[in-house]
Amino acid sequence: MKFVYKNIHIGAIATFYIIALALRLTTIILGNIYPSHGVNYALELSTGLGPIIGALVAMAIFKRKTEYTIAGKSVWKSIATIAVPCLVFGIIGGLDTAIICFMAFVYGLLEEYGWRGFLQNELKGLPVWQYVLIITVMWFLWHLDLDSRNILPFFLILLFASWGIGKVATDTHSLLFCAAFHGIVNFAKRGRLADTTFLVAFICVIVFWIAIWYFVDKPAKDKSAGAGTDK
Repeated sequence: MKFVYKNIHIGAIATFYIIALALRLTTIILGNIYPSHGVNYALELSTGLGPIIGALVAMAIFKRKTEYTIAGKSVWKSIATIAVPCLVFGIIGGLDTAIICFMAFVYGLLEEYGWRGFLQNELKGLPVWQYVLIITVMWFLWHLDLDSRNILPFFLILLFASWGIGKVATDTHSLLFCAAFHGIVNFAKRGRLADTTFLVAFICVIVFWIAIWYFVDKPAKDKSAGAGTDK
């Protein structure tokens, strides 16, 4: 039995989600058992392993493929998307800040490989509003520690992120670009935007990303297409 409905492989999605939830629960339990700061930081990073491992296992078992790749439609743009903000924030805050920024992107990639790379690709046959809502609900429930969050604002943030990062995935096919948006939000949550310099740098990084992906090397319109029709 293939467990396929409207070209959506239910079995693959269920396998992905069960693994993602199980590993998320494991990291939460271990975080409570070993509350030291260093261990918690490592566990926080490893939380992202759930989505990527779940996706890789589901794709291997059910022979599923994804149109989204690490570099997407441009290798150099994907590399620049990660390297430039690490350099900028490193200049502002030092080497430690650059490393934290890079690790935020690594964590973002671990999650985005699952949510966008696998799950969105599986649901892409649905209308956008449907797959955005499904991903949002699954992503929301995956966090598990909802008692420690402000539920409605958190859900709305994930809803906006599912649409916004989802559009980035659809437009660029770059999981590194998706990871960058995911990671920079986590990076900014640590209170850095209260510093004016960081805030300006944050805005400049976002503008830089949009510029290189949506305006640099944009194919020119084929003017010759309508030339033959002119009399």
